[in-house]
Amino acid sequence: MPYINYVEFNVGDVDASRDFYKKVFDWDPQPWGADDYLLAAHGDEPGIDTGITPSPDGEPFTVATITVDDIAGYMAKVLVAGGEIVVPRFEIPDIGEACYFTDPTGMVVGLFQPEVGRQTSEVR
Repeated sequence: MPYINYVEFNVGDVDASRDFYKKVFDWDPQPWGADDYLLAAHGDEPGIDTGITPSPDGEPFTVATITVDDIAGYMAKVLVAGGEIVVPRFEIPDIGEACYFTDPTGMVVGLFQPEVGRQTSEVR
């Protein structure tokens, strides 16, 4: 069954957000992948890994990402159900594939398919 495995905070100021979450929750977000992208990985501790990234328009919003076994199939289901693909399918090297969609109310949600043979617990 598909499940939420990742949350992304899209923020106006990545450094200020990193400092805030470190002070409040003792998270230690580290640079990961793209420029200005930080990852607060929880390792073996309970919780969902959290990305902190610049918001495209500077306005903050949160995206939950759902892990699926067939990203193309779920993208088709999104369209049939009245959603819209807003960021086309893209590769995350050595990790898997992702895309973003909006539901009919405008909520942004991510889809993620791990690289074949990888478990989401290895994707860090």
